[in-house]
Amino acid sequence: MSRSLHDGDSSKRSRIDHLILVLHFPAVHSLKEKRQILSGLLAKIRDRFPVSVAETGYQDLWQRALVEVVMISSDPRLSDRIFEKIRGLVISFPEIVLLDSHRESL
Repeated sequence: MSRSLHDGDSSKRSRIDHLILVLHFPAVHSLKEKRQILSGLLAKIRDRFPVSVAETGYQDLWQRALVEVVMISSDPRLSDRIFEKIRGLVISFPEIVLLDSHRESL
């Protein structure tokens, strides 16, 4: 008997959660310096959390970055906790100021 992928409990369907972070690097004086700090942050996020993360904007500006984080989960509370921990990690970097963050779910 053939079953659809969506048979069963619809509340258990996976969803895509998306976190957008706008970062400022006030003491940075070059793209190279920004990239060193940012690559360290992105590596820590990848190592600690089950997410995909990338710098997606402001790549030519040496004091700003747009970072996007994506996670697939069937439990919205899990992604809430992980995204809060990621925000905390960003804030813990003394070289980085979190200007804005926004979350979306699909």
